[in-house]
Amino acid sequence: MLIGKFSVIRWLLLLTWLSLPAHAGVHLYDGEQTQLLADNFAIQHEQSSPFTISDILKRRHEFIYQADNNPNYGFSDKGLWLYAELSNLSHNTDWVFSLNFSQLDTVDFYLVINNEVVSQSHQGKLQREQLYRVPTFNTSISIGEEAELFIRVQSDSSSLIAPIYVMSEAAEIRISQVDNLIWGLFYGGLFILAIYNLVLYFGSREPSLIAYVAYIVTVLVWQFVWGGHIDFFFPDSLSPLLSPYTSLIFSLIGISSGIFSLIFLETKANSPFMHPVVVAFLWLQAIMGLATLVDIFPPVWEHNLVYGIGMLSITSYIAAGFEAYGKHYKPARYFIFAWGILATGAIVGMLSLVGILPSNLLTTYCFQVAVFCEAGLFSIALMEKSRSQLENEVSQATDELRHNMELIEEQNARLDIARKDAIKASNVKSQFLANMSHEIRTPLNAILGFSKELTNLTLPVDKMEQVRIINTAADNLLTIVNDVLDFSKIEAGKLQINNQPFSPNSLIEEMVTIMSKSAHMKGLEFILELGPLPEKLIGDVFRIRQILNNLLSNALKFTSSGYIKLAVQGKALQHGIHELEIKIEDTGIGISRKDKNKLFSAFSQIDDALNRSYQGTGLGLVICQELVKLMRGQLTLKTTPGQGSIFTVVLRTNQLSQRYALSPLPEWLNKRVLIFDPHPQSRRASAQMMISLGARVYCVESIAHLQSLQEAFDYLFATLPTMKKASREQMLEALCVFNAGKRILWYSGDEPLTDFPAYTEDFEAQVRMPLTITKLEGIVHGNIKEKVSPQQSKLNTLPKARILAVDDMDMNLKLLDTWLADSPVQLTLSTSGQDSVNRCKNEEFDLILMDVQMPGMDGIQATRHIRKTPLNAGTPIIAVTAHAFKEEQERLLSSGMEDYLPKPIEFSTLITLIKRWCQGVDSSAMALPTLDWQLALKRANQNRDLAMELLREFIAHLPQAAEIIRSEWDARHYKGVQDEIHRLHGACCYTGVPKLQALANEMESALKLGNHYEVAEMLPTIILECEIAAAQADKFIQDNGAFNSH
Repeated sequence: MLIGKFSVIRWLLLLTWLSLPAHAGVHLYDGEQTQLLADNFAIQHEQSSPFTISDILKRRHEFIYQADNNPNYGFSDKGLWLYAELSNLSHNTDWVFSLNFSQLDTVDFYLVINNEVVSQSHQGKLQREQLYRVPTFNTSISIGEEAELFIRVQSDSSSLIAPIYVMSEAAEIRISQVDNLIWGLFYGGLFILAIYNLVLYFGSREPSLIAYVAYIVTVLVWQFVWGGHIDFFFPDSLSPLLSPYTSLIFSLIGISSGIFSLIFLETKANSPFMHPVVVAFLWLQAIMGLATLVDIFPPVWEHNLVYGIGMLSITSYIAAGFEAYGKHYKPARYFIFAWGILATGAIVGMLSLVGILPSNLLTTYCFQVAVFCEAGLFSIALMEKSRSQLENEVSQATDELRHNMELIEEQNARLDIARKDAIKASNVKSQFLANMSHEIRTPLNAILGFSKELTNLTLPVDKMEQVRIINTAADNLLTIVNDVLDFSKIEAGKLQINNQPFSPNSLIEEMVTIMSKSAHMKGLEFILELGPLPEKLIGDVFRIRQILNNLLSNALKFTSSGYIKLAVQGKALQHGIHELEIKIEDTGIGISRKDKNKLFSAFSQIDDALNRSYQGTGLGLVICQELVKLMRGQLTLKTTPGQGSIFTVVLRTNQLSQRYALSPLPEWLNKRVLIFDPHPQSRRASAQMMISLGARVYCVESIAHLQSLQEAFDYLFATLPTMKKASREQMLEALCVFNAGKRILWYSGDEPLTDFPAYTEDFEAQVRMPLTITKLEGIVHGNIKEKVSPQQSKLNTLPKARILAVDDMDMNLKLLDTWLADSPVQLTLSTSGQDSVNRCKNEEFDLILMDVQMPGMDGIQATRHIRKTPLNAGTPIIAVTAHAFKEEQERLLSSGMEDYLPKPIEFSTLITLIKRWCQGVDSSAMALPTLDWQLALKRANQNRDLAMELLREFIAHLPQAAEIIRSEWDARHYKGVQDEIHRLHGACCYTGVPKLQALANEMESALKLGNHYEVAEMLPTIILECEIAAAQADKFIQDNGAFNSH
């Protein structure tokens, strides 16, 4: 019976032993792998007093193994001994044991071989032998030798976590480098974020940025201490000072993060419920931080309280974030996400400290990873906040824009609903502006077109004044629309400069022609001071014209008496750059010093009184300033209240031509010109221009002085300004008898000879001031008054093209039909996209003007169908639309259309476009052959010798004729050009050069009509044809010289 009982006990002991985990010794093998020794250690806790290594060697039998491999041995202020048996089965003798946890107070390593301690090291954050960030023990074990490793760990403030790894020295070096790299990225990333946001703070003075920087700094300091780097870099200075106060530093992290949360979320406004809770936790963390200084609580309690209050604080921050996000504070979403990540990392770390989760690399450093991610997300949240503030500012500016747009909405109520629905965001705002542009420009196309067409008719005075009012109102409305669109492009950064060749002199004369008449109608003098400018420059002529128009219009608007002066001069710089300096001077109201800054602010005028007196959007000068900046220039202002202003624009362009327009000319060289002008500024400007042309100029300002002169003059330039309107008749009486070859009457305001027709025969011409190059050319060549209207002259130059115009609005088609009725163009009208496709199937056209927005089949769909028709697959199709944005233009051109014609359509733009795309349609001259021998024989009555002789004499004369034509044109001797072309045309009639004959005939007709612009375009063609004809005829004569022997 007793033997049976012992058998049962023996089997129970055997089963118990089998159920325990098998703990083998540590075998060291070759390779670069690291080995975690968590399940290889036996442990023994100290009870009262610390054990020495001698005591432990005697207590080997008391060590016990844990049931799991978690290297977290719980909280205890007593020491803990770890024991493992080692066997070196590798060819390596140098080994490293690393305890990857930096918060243990003491870590003592002992290597025992044959009951003797052969190597030992005393490390931990309170001991000075530690050379690395974490306790690391380097030792040697002979090949094939067995050893014992004893490790004692102790900490008053942290859980006893001892994840011990064994590795070769080579592996330890590699791991150390990777560790340094990772921590370098951690510190470097946070440091860069701190510096970046500190720089942003100095620029914006946003308080949440400096709070964020303070938070990052406290995180960096805490991690530098907690992570053990302070023991490595400052073992004897900072480490003893800061290492005992990790809890205090953690409290500072909580305080700085709480302050950041208050400022960033603006909790008083966005989280009123959680605001006092967050503030309370801030004070609680501050009190807890002070408590860590005086050691009120035991270390373990102290740490747990600090971390616990920190977690509750994080919870309050997250709750405040959710409350703010519920009030549509968008930056709070990144804030919530960031604190959520940190809270997750903190929870995982705490669960690891208390032993619920295993202690490994993930659980040990998850808090640091979460802090890094949180800091990055906070930076994104700050950017989101800045962007949100910018959106609010844009929204405020948009509200101001909406107020100004109400003037336009009153004229087109259909835009009201679209505007209110669209102006909610910047991209929707752009779409709204595009629709607004189309809807306003479309009716403006007809209003401006027909009203300007009425100005060509002879109407009663009161009716003409009504037409003028319509024109002015429509132009003002178009200006407002263009200003708003340009400002929108500038805000979006989409406004671009389109550089192309242009004539600065033509641009200046165009502006003078428009503005001088407006100034004279207001009783002002308009003065032009023009310096020598190249004939061709490269720049954005459209934008330069816009700047000039805006500044001159402002001068007209704010000047009630006196004068407006436009002064233009240029200066050649290095590398082909030509600097234009444009000054607009007026004698208007002027601007006070305090109001100057308002001029270049959007939607602003000087004060409310001016806003009522001089209506406007307040965008003009803002747009001018931005355009000048885009063209590498400057816009400056000098002004005196009550006396006037001077706007100076300096632009840099590229010089294309080396010839200057305002230079000495033969027709003016040494001519004696007397200038009579009572206005000193005007007189000085006129004299300067005539001197530049080579004339000998004399000036007088009074009739008495004029009558005292006895010598004769070639020209008398007699100026009758508006300010002398009351004494015009007395002046005319004295001027008409003055001894001069030609008397030219210059005037401002009403035409003097209309009021006093009796003096008409005494003057060669009557010309509106100021002097311009074109007006002076007209005086010399006797064509100051055009025989044909400028509009009709342009129409006469159009080819005989077949054009299809497609538009769903009858008034736009009617306008095109009115404009082109007296031209060679054959115009066909279509009112829908489908109708245009049907016409293109049966009829061939040379050009199609296609409206884009039409009901049913729109312009783009119609274009695609027309491209499939056999007759018009290659016909140029021009998009006609009121959409003003470049993106819309690019979309239309990419859809298969060749060009773009904006609404409202300008007459000159339409003519230029037709000539550009139909230039080969009516080129009967260009289609003719250069040399036609059969025609030459026919004209020589089939006499080959005579035909050859006439051809030889003709080509001998050609180079001289071409040179005379070129030189006479350069000297602006239009009569000489006409005479030489007439002789060339006559010579062509005796031989076989049909192409040159036709070109000479066309050019002679243009010269007779005074169409010098058309002549300028034809001149290079006829000169080139002279050279080609001479070359072909010379080769023909050489190849067929045998004719002379027969």
